[in-house]
Amino acid sequence: MEAKIENPKPENNDYGEAAPRIDLGDKVTGKAHYIEDMPDLPATAYGATLLSPYSHARILSIDAAEALNMPGVLGLVDREHLDGVDPRLKLAPHEHLKTIDDQDFVAIEKVRFDGDLVAVVVAEDLRTAERALEKIHVEYQPLAPIFDAVEALADGAPVLHEERGTNLLAEDSLAWGDIDEGFRQADHIFEESYASPSMFHHPMEPVGGCLAQYVNGELNIWLPTSSPMRDAADFAHFLGLEPDRVRVRVPFIGGGFGSKIPTPSIFAAVFLARKIGRPVRLVPSAEHSFRQNARHAEVFKAKVGVKADGTLIALDVDLIVDTGAYTTGGATAVHNSVISAWGCYRIPHLRIKGRCVYTNKVPAGHTRATGKIQTTWGIECTVDSVARHMGMDPYEFRKKNVLLRGDFVCKGTPRMDTDYLDLMAQAIEAIGWDGQSNLAPSGTTASATPWMRGHGMALSLRHGSQGGGRAYAMVTMDARGRLTIQHNAPEIGQGTHNLFSVVAARTLNIPQDQINVRPPDTAVQLPFAGVSAQRTTMQMGNAVHNACNQIKRELFTLAAQLKGGKVEEWQIVEGRLCWGETSFSISEIIRSLGGNVALKCVGYHSVPPMVKESAFSGMDHWAPSGAAIDLEVNRVTGELRILRYAVIADAGKAIHYPSAKAQADGGAVMGFGHALFEETIYQDGQFQNGDPFQYRLPLMKDIPENFHSSMLEKGDGPGPFGSKGMAQTSIVTVGPAIGNAIYDALGVRLRSLPITPEKILRALGKL
Repeated sequence: MEAKIENPKPENNDYGEAAPRIDLGDKVTGKAHYIEDMPDLPATAYGATLLSPYSHARILSIDAAEALNMPGVLGLVDREHLDGVDPRLKLAPHEHLKTIDDQDFVAIEKVRFDGDLVAVVVAEDLRTAERALEKIHVEYQPLAPIFDAVEALADGAPVLHEERGTNLLAEDSLAWGDIDEGFRQADHIFEESYASPSMFHHPMEPVGGCLAQYVNGELNIWLPTSSPMRDAADFAHFLGLEPDRVRVRVPFIGGGFGSKIPTPSIFAAVFLARKIGRPVRLVPSAEHSFRQNARHAEVFKAKVGVKADGTLIALDVDLIVDTGAYTTGGATAVHNSVISAWGCYRIPHLRIKGRCVYTNKVPAGHTRATGKIQTTWGIECTVDSVARHMGMDPYEFRKKNVLLRGDFVCKGTPRMDTDYLDLMAQAIEAIGWDGQSNLAPSGTTASATPWMRGHGMALSLRHGSQGGGRAYAMVTMDARGRLTIQHNAPEIGQGTHNLFSVVAARTLNIPQDQINVRPPDTAVQLPFAGVSAQRTTMQMGNAVHNACNQIKRELFTLAAQLKGGKVEEWQIVEGRLCWGETSFSISEIIRSLGGNVALKCVGYHSVPPMVKESAFSGMDHWAPSGAAIDLEVNRVTGELRILRYAVIADAGKAIHYPSAKAQADGGAVMGFGHALFEETIYQDGQFQNGDPFQYRLPLMKDIPENFHSSMLEKGDGPGPFGSKGMAQTSIVTVGPAIGNAIYDALGVRLRSLPITPEKILRALGKL
């Protein structure tokens, strides 16, 4: 039977029935333009990429003469054809950790993963460029690869970056209280270990596509990205240009989840566009896409101290984060893992240490809930296991130890601003469960059926909008009363542009069909850190809200000058300016200024200042969720049947309920993929399943028939109308909820993702 995703209507919806998303029509009819839909510029050349077939090798020689002499070939870049350009790419600075630039846009001395970029050829057409790759002769000296981050730290392990002398990239830590004293006070001490694999984001649109043009000392580039302003600065640094001589434009994006960043091949396209004096287009294949980005593998080890009454007293966590061959998102991943590894519980004595490690895997960048999926899997299974060892029901154990609204959390953060008891109660009610677990499960119990029933739950806590500085948006209202919103927040699929339209419509009380949201364009010089870290609603949403309030004040001031009354006596009602019993069209008031005058305001939002020595930079709220699951597991075959699943996210206030709920739905579906299927496999020195035919994604038949997602709405967030960030809250709870429910059914603990029938049978001692 096909899955049915419930779509409960919010109670007491202040905004009535939500209109469809403004981009919905174009997307479902095929009118929306993605990077591959954009027409070629005059004289566009096509690029093809040569990737390393080895995970670790020294490059002895490269001979590209035959390729360069082929008819139709316009140029290439490899280590022998750099034209004096420094190939080293510059990393964005991290707010808490020091990083060192470690990746070249083409391999120089070594290749460090299966897919490392060796050369890019540009030709009159894609077929010629791809044929020319076969004429590039590269001699490699294979080296021993290392794919396990724990083994990479051992003495004698192959070192990826010899100049560093170690595979240890970075270390981070978080502590409060006195961990040794905490364990002295504990009546019981337990140790737990959990592992998460590397995986690929797998957006529908391949990673690494772009169209680059270099004319008159200026770069114009169209590409799918989450952070156009950041990228413009990076391209300017790469080319030695002033930032205002780089223009980044962003079309619709076919999914990202953290994968859509400028890859080495995109920098190569920029290099070649300048070299040949013609536009260059890259059209990556799905197989190449797998070798552009990844999610970090991670090992989570915890030592937990508990009082006899079940009170958590101490937690000591050791994390090993696998960043792959280069830093990429390693600093963010290890930092996010460290600041989330304690979960959502009151723990007076805490110590968390994280180490980020190089391996010969595809470099891992940012992924939806970077570093949080792995630690939520670890801490939530740990809490469940500790409760059971104590003879306590996991639901009651969580209620006893979870942070409550108003609780102090840690230095530099807001006090807890959610209600976990409500999140848990709503989640278990949605699956028809009373929250009580089986405290004596056994997979060997005699039964007429091999299917054993189990229930489980999981909670999550991550920082809300964090960091990013100041965000800007500009709104312009023309003489017709139509509003245009300009910004630099890409539409990756999450409904960003619709959000801005709704915020503007509600702020100004005008119809959405009078509002035009333009695509991102760095030429407007409106800084924004990018659509990541759940910052879009908070930062850019507030910037739009601020700009629209300024426009409103301008309109009221102008109307009062023209028609009388005090500024504070004017209001906008259903798109008309009203004073007492009289009303005027907005266009009438603006046209009174004469000519083609338009009102224009720039709004902004500033993040809270960073507290000195706090691990949390510029944080404004917490972003929690709760989930519950009902499943059956076959003790003979290890098969799983997910019967019911529910996830509740604290949204503060859903600005556009269907879009917000779609984020909760989509996150949970991705969570099922991470929990049950997805991992990138490295064996025999190579990446084994780096293509869409071998990499297993969740299908609709894998989603439970009874799937419930909804939102806790108390209007208590710092975003427009009381909203909170919630796009990354539902993806993290699926894995631990399933793992805990399997223990509830069989009495065995699964300690690595993805959860497979084989692992279940091994845990039962049947393999």
